[in-house]
Amino acid sequence: MMNRIIIHIDMDAFFTSIEQLDNPELRGKPVVVGGNPFVSRTVVSSASYEARKYGIHSAMPMRQAFRLCPSAIFIRPRFKRYEHITRQIFSILTNYSPLVELASIDEAYIDLTGTEKLFGEPIDTAMGMKQRIYDEIGLVASVGLAPNKFLAKMASESEKPDGFVVIKQENIREFLDPLPIEALWGIGPKSAEHLRHIGIHKVESLLPFDFDTLKAMFGKAGEMLYNLVRGIDDTPVEPYSRRKSISIERTFSQDLNRWETIRKTILALSDKLAERMAREKIIGRTITVRVRYPDFTTITRSKTSTIPAGLPRKIYSEASKLIHPEVVGKKIRLLGIGLSNLSPANRKMASLFDNEYARDEKLLDAILEIKNKFGSDKIFRASNKK
Repeated sequence: MMNRIIIHIDMDAFFTSIEQLDNPELRGKPVVVGGNPFVSRTVVSSASYEARKYGIHSAMPMRQAFRLCPSAIFIRPRFKRYEHITRQIFSILTNYSPLVELASIDEAYIDLTGTEKLFGEPIDTAMGMKQRIYDEIGLVASVGLAPNKFLAKMASESEKPDGFVVIKQENIREFLDPLPIEALWGIGPKSAEHLRHIGIHKVESLLPFDFDTLKAMFGKAGEMLYNLVRGIDDTPVEPYSRRKSISIERTFSQDLNRWETIRKTILALSDKLAERMAREKIIGRTITVRVRYPDFTTITRSKTSTIPAGLPRKIYSEASKLIHPEVVGKKIRLLGIGLSNLSPANRKMASLFDNEYARDEKLLDAILEIKNKFGSDKIFRASNKK
């Protein structure tokens, strides 16, 4: 079997780097992208490396970030701009391989196996990708090259920012052994605490544990852990076109408990999700809703339909039916809606089942045209106006 050659590219402080790229006055300053720091429950989406020196990191409450660095520059996220840059990066990467997987908006895997005759040594190819992203876009990426996805991601994360790390088959143990156990996929804070309690602090300490022991300790996750400790990962690079799901969610500054307010939120989320799906030209058959209560208890509910969803009315109708029984008489702090079982969009087919969906399709097309021409803030539902 041919040894695989996998690259993981991880954009450094992606959102804040784009803000500093677009506004050079922000360079060298602590920049935080996220919600309003004076509104509860908003969190940090991205922090520049200058801001990270103060202890600020992603997913931290914005209020805490402000307390750590009141002089930081706080910026609301511009997701359309970030998505545009992601498409530019994706366009560069697909010049080197058809097997490019966007793992998130700011990271990707590329399978270079068998491309040596086209592009030369994989190390040179990986360095070329990194350089092109900087030359053509102006952003810095950290790059890892390894025999599999797990090791490639570990490599790219090991020397950020502006890192370039290669793990060869013969160097796997040298790289993995000294790492702390929480560096492994599947080892969360509780598992790490349990392992440290029994004297296991580094990856090499897990090597003596056989498959059955790890499975008994961690259940199904133990099977994966057994392989990762040995640097084994057979997960293939999934091309971008095989995206599995798309979702959107909202955390509220104050808990919601009135159905009418929740209903309007579902409608707004359905509109935004439908717009994203229309731009990506996808539809989905399985709709999933996510509800989080004030005590952080989170539930999900799903339904699969024979008629695919991609239009606001269909998404809203199905999501409302799933959410309503879960929120009656309760307070909620978060709502989310997602679609999976995705396929290329053929909205004409969906609209054949119901003339009202045909009208919904025309309305969505008109809204997207207006937003593309005049901006996203130029049109909105009257019911969403504050």
